[in-house]
Amino acid sequence: MRTDVQQLVAELPGSGIAHADRLGLALAPHLDQVEWRGLVTHLARLTRTTTGARQTLTAWLGDALAYGEVRYRGRIVTCAGEAGLEPGTLRNAKMVCSRIPVSCRHDALSWSHHCEVGLAFADPAEIEDWLTLAEREKLSTAGLRKRIRTHIAGRRQNQGPAVLSGSVEAFELLRELRAACRTLDQRRDVWRRWPPNTAQMALQEAKSLADFIDRLRACALGSSSAPPRDIQDN
Repeated sequence: MRTDVQQLVAELPGSGIAHADRLGLALAPHLDQVEWRGLVTHLARLTRTTTGARQTLTAWLGDALAYGEVRYRGRIVTCAGEAGLEPGTLRNAKMVCSRIPVSCRHDALSWSHHCEVGLAFADPAEIEDWLTLAEREKLSTAGLRKRIRTHIAGRRQNQGPAVLSGSVEAFELLRELRAACRTLDQRRDVWRRWPPNTAQMALQEAKSLADFIDRLRACALGSSSAPPRDIQDN
């Protein structure tokens, strides 16, 4: 199998790609839905059939999905299955790519470095500061993760204990969520057998729930909008 990045670039479609390198994929402007879906399917197939270069391929998929966020939603779960990746991995990749454009990525750092920063912070200036620090101090991915966690823990301490507002409404919502979770647990035999078209419909119906879960995960990380950490470091 081909693993060299330049060889992978040669396997990309001839149109729709403005730039491709080790850390990302810049798509041509005004890509229509048919071209975009074809590109995502091609990247997913390439990811499944290629040995190695997993970080690059995950970054490419993240960029393609981030490009389609506003225009063409609802492809993450399908794409993850086609690529042989966990949906959470692609959700995180899309988040990182939407927060750190290809032009802002640091060539001296790995994709995993960018994931650590892009999942923890949403502010572009703060993201650039952390990428610059990681490059300047030659931090490993693990070292960068430790520094970020220490920083976030310190920020939480400075902010003091959180105050629960609207507690009655919060508990009512939690009660409804528990009921919904019980229903899903009881009907696993049903939704696990859904065909692709039913699954796509369910994804559209559950969009608000997915946004809610992403927000909860962001709060757990101490960020205003960051999703959970689910990085592939290979």
